[in-house]
Amino acid sequence: MICLIYGEERFLMEQKLASLKKEYNCNDENMNISVFRGDEDRMKDVYEDLITPPFFTDNKMVILKNPLFLTTKKVKKDDEQLKYFEKCLTDNQGTIFVIYYNGDDFDKRKKVVKQLLGSVEVFKYDKVNHYRISDSTRKAIKRRDATIDDDALELLLKRVDDSLEKVANEVEKLCLYSKHITYDIVDTLVSKPLDENVFDLTSAILQKDRQKMFMIYHDLMILNEEPIKLIVLIANQMRLIYQVKLLVRKGYNDKEIGKILSINHYRLKYLRQEGQDYDLNELLECIDQLSKLDVEIKTGKIDKKVGLELFMIRI
Repeated sequence: MICLIYGEERFLMEQKLASLKKEYNCNDENMNISVFRGDEDRMKDVYEDLITPPFFTDNKMVILKNPLFLTTKKVKKDDEQLKYFEKCLTDNQGTIFVIYYNGDDFDKRKKVVKQLLGSVEVFKYDKVNHYRISDSTRKAIKRRDATIDDDALELLLKRVDDSLEKVANEVEKLCLYSKHITYDIVDTLVSKPLDENVFDLTSAILQKDRQKMFMIYHDLMILNEEPIKLIVLIANQMRLIYQVKLLVRKGYNDKEIGKILSINHYRLKYLRQEGQDYDLNELLECIDQLSKLDVEIKTGKIDKKVGLELFMIRI
């Protein structure tokens, strides 16, 4: 048996892989499972493992993760990798061969990719949309005899960036803490991702709220975030606000803007709100200053921490 598990929803992919392991009773305890990485291991070794029969059990599983040589990513051409992969598809001696790839960029121009997609059992998991995740999260909380306020659910999904895997972990923790999940509980228990901290810092900079911006900045320094990285992220955040304002002005709706800029529902909502009070020229001026600051730091004209702090003082 050969199957391909791929797509962008890692949580569902992991569930499928776990169900296959359970179905065929393949695990470390039975010593009948092997895991290889296509970007590190030789396909020759994978092939030799595939054609070696199991010793103590009826079934054996070989998992190949990250087969970058099958994708559009630029990797060093290796004909031997492809040759042995083709042999794996045609001569696996009844071993369960699972190709697992967290992505959706297979190079369908390659003969071996066409062969793979056309001759094996395929399980593809696309990214679950925001509304399905929202509904599933509420149901998962209800199954644990708990409830969540609307604003708390919105904050939770924002902080986990609509990731099913992260949602599952956080729901378990929140429901153990309380049977009525409020905004404050989510704010306390679910840590802010770097993007949210940068968004808050960018907001404080644009509002010229120096007390707030330095409080967030010092928190980020305690977390050992690099000033140069922060400069780039702040500039990117401002650029996104600028792009959203421009697209809104041209008459695009939220769905179209989200698709053009590859941003989710929650992030777009906050970007739109944030951009209402700022002029396009003001945003461009800030982006230009950050660009010049980046050059000055990289050419050694100013210390990175001092440079960012001076930018925030002068803004």
